[in-house]
Amino acid sequence: MTFRVVYPKDIEGLRIEKRAILIDIRSRDEYRVGHWEGAINYPEEEIEDYTKVLGRKRPIIVYCGHGGASMQLARTLGRSGYEVGTVVGGYEAMKKYKDPKR
Repeated sequence: MTFRVVYPKDIEGLRIEKRAILIDIRSRDEYRVGHWEGAINYPEEEIEDYTKVLGRKRPIIVYCGHGGASMQLARTLGRSGYEVGTVVGGYEAMKKYKDPKR
């Protein structure tokens, strides 16, 4: 299985339509400073511990700060059989989508 590219404007639709789990892979400190509403924080270095509890029944959308780390992780998870998407531009793009004046 591969991964899909997700744009910030599509996140909520996928969460509703596909019941996708949104995962912020940034550090706990970065998550505390700000995150997308409803996102779960599983820092990248701990993600392998969490994949055991995530299961493969629901799609996963991952994001990082700018999109690079989450793309690599999405590729890895996709190869392992997860239905996964990565947010283009990461949290920075997500913030701009929510507040275009940024």
